[in-house]
Amino acid sequence: MRNSSHDLRDKLLERLLDFLWRQWTSLGVPGNRTSKGAWIIDPEALILITTHVGRYDARLLDLAIDWLHSYGRCVNLQRLGRIHGQWPNADELVLSAIAEILSEQSTLRKWKTISEKEFLPESEEPLFLSLSGSAPPVLGDPDPRFKRFRLLRSKWTSRGACKAPRSDRAANLLCTLRAFFGVNARAEIMAWLLTHQSGHPAAIAKATGYFSKSIQATLNEMEQSGQIRSAREGREKKFWVQPENWKFFATWDHPSGFPLWINWPPIFYFIKRTLQLLTEDDSPHASVQLRAIQQRGFLDEIAPALRETVLHFGMVSNRNATGHKLIEAVREDIEKLIHLLETDFSEEILSP
Repeated sequence: MRNSSHDLRDKLLERLLDFLWRQWTSLGVPGNRTSKGAWIIDPEALILITTHVGRYDARLLDLAIDWLHSYGRCVNLQRLGRIHGQWPNADELVLSAIAEILSEQSTLRKWKTISEKEFLPESEEPLFLSLSGSAPPVLGDPDPRFKRFRLLRSKWTSRGACKAPRSDRAANLLCTLRAFFGVNARAEIMAWLLTHQSGHPAAIAKATGYFSKSIQATLNEMEQSGQIRSAREGREKKFWVQPENWKFFATWDHPSGFPLWINWPPIFYFIKRTLQLLTEDDSPHASVQLRAIQQRGFLDEIAPALRETVLHFGMVSNRNATGHKLIEAVREDIEKLIHLLETDFSEEILSP
């Protein structure tokens, strides 16, 4: 018999998959789901979490691979690795298999470094899963790229149905800036500066997934163009731009200015760990005290992720609560998270 934790997990997973569909559709994957969010998509964060939860939606994962097959050059592999090192959202075997497929193209040969894994599981398992835990049958011979990493699925072939990210969608701003500046830190720096009043290199580096010294050096170079300003604050420099000078990038109808910068990697990590907590919380015989202890441990672990995001503004649970109060507070926070996914993390909800 299913319990309420399972039902909540399924609901959260379904809303997350819908949310990821809308992000991928904005990037150019075919689909009729459109995003209402006024924020920037982080391609690397999106790829990483899709390798994990995409196992529950074969069409989403296959179309994401198809998009990467055509536009994988838009992805910053160095940044992808650094983000995953800090917020391990990916299923590394799935990511490695995808990298194996992409590296077959000469233009995407760099992806090969991701697929060079030293340790592999001894047994094979189905790639795709269902909410009930069952797996669909593998038709025909298994795909050798996935089978190399002990994952069984039917042969993947490119459909060629994906399109390049459209510059007239605000959510695609980072991809637009990469097309303009190149796939390097300058694109992330500009996206961050266009969505903030000003910032220090350390803060920009932390939010964008780069080393602080690299961001400092790049900002100093970009400042020489005269388009980036700086001022001393104690021993550090803060940098800013005049957004009105860059409005030629804003070719969309909504929002009226530049979209929000949201730090997606820790948000996705929080959701991933929440799904795992709900999966583990499946014993009908567990006492309230034991469940509260488990959830307090979860809060302690997830606290760093929450501090990095806007989510902490609305969370009501804290480790000082006990028993039923803690369990209900965690459930209330999960319901809020589900609502955020349903409403595309609207600006009104994100306001502290």
